[in-house]
Amino acid sequence: MRKLLVVVAILAVALTLANPALTATRKERVVFWSFAANNIEEWRAREADIEKKFNIDLLIEHVAEQAFVQKLQAAMMDGSGPDIIEWRIEQNQVLSSDPKKCLVIPLDKYVSKSAVFKKVNKGRVAWCTYGGKVLGLPHDMHPVTLIYNDKLWKDVGVDLAKIETWDEFFEAAKKLCAEKKDGKPVHYALPYDQGGLGATMWMIWQQTGAQILDKNGKPTFNTPEFKEFVQKWLGWIDLGVMCAWDWGNFGAQLNNGTLASYTSPDWWISQVNEASKNWPFKVRPLPYYKKGGPRTSSWGGTFMAITKTAKNPDNLYKVIEYMQYDRDAIINVRFPATDMLPPIDVYDAAPFHKPDARFGGFKLGELLIELANEMPQMNSGDIFWDAITDFNTQFVQMAAKKISVDAGLKAAQDAAMQRYNALTKK
Repeated sequence: MRKLLVVVAILAVALTLANPALTATRKERVVFWSFAANNIEEWRAREADIEKKFNIDLLIEHVAEQAFVQKLQAAMMDGSGPDIIEWRIEQNQVLSSDPKKCLVIPLDKYVSKSAVFKKVNKGRVAWCTYGGKVLGLPHDMHPVTLIYNDKLWKDVGVDLAKIETWDEFFEAAKKLCAEKKDGKPVHYALPYDQGGLGATMWMIWQQTGAQILDKNGKPTFNTPEFKEFVQKWLGWIDLGVMCAWDWGNFGAQLNNGTLASYTSPDWWISQVNEASKNWPFKVRPLPYYKKGGPRTSSWGGTFMAITKTAKNPDNLYKVIEYMQYDRDAIINVRFPATDMLPPIDVYDAAPFHKPDARFGGFKLGELLIELANEMPQMNSGDIFWDAITDFNTQFVQMAAKKISVDAGLKAAQDAAMQRYNALTKK
């Protein structure tokens, strides 16, 4: 009986090898991890198309952001890790110029031959480039706009469309916030993250041209430009025209008039959806930090990468490039559903030129495209996100008036330099 089973098994293998049609139907199993729920909606909508195009069985897993890196490291150690991942550009713990620390493979041998990749915005690719190696494919651009309640501002005699600089904006904000209830403004000009370089402060900082690292990856918290921005920001806080950034109640605050305006990357524009039914909202470029500078910045973003434990990277690169940059999918699925501007030029398509009812028929897509060309390029590197943590630790003390700006920046610079020296072994 045992011999019969062996013979049957051998015959089955022989028949399969002799029949190319049977072999071709075998699907490679590709495990894909993402932390981004909104992006996963796109991948699930396109799942059947992706599987058919590459003859794969795509297993899409939503992994909690807080546990993502730790779970990825553990899974790769025991050989059960994913083949491809989608992870955040900011606060990145996956990419590194050190091959031993990097959890994904360099893509240079693929991107150097790719006609599609040549069209991808280089400023966005820079966020996924460490040590001169391209480690991921960016999903989006995320240009930032200013969205505002036209009625609330005009009720106090301010036409935000005519405001040119942030200094003018904050001066006008005094009028907006003059009406008080229980000692607090009824309306606020902006929300902000009280912890430092995040949210609104992060977006406006990029307009200043004050880098956190120089082109060699060395921290630059001690430059006059960065000091000037920190002092200006602390002065704006002291005006009392900004409230805490409240993720859970953001849309409600727009709807009830608490928030009269906010700086928004493309992925956060949807917060105005309900409020725009009750108020006349408008959208415009950011005011200048200094006239002639960029009228936008960027916040957030994701990339796709191939893990070190993936077995078929040659095919996987084709998969992730298609997922990120297929023209039809971007036009028909991604932008209409999310407002996310892709980092590849497919901007001739109709959805990017469609009137947006939320803003009185204004063509939002055209503004996003225009601003994408002005997005400032920031120097990144291995210590970038840790250096921001060093700064934020001191910023909280500066904002509370417990230490001076000079002392806080010196402490941030010293802490970041320790990281830099350890990295460069100086």
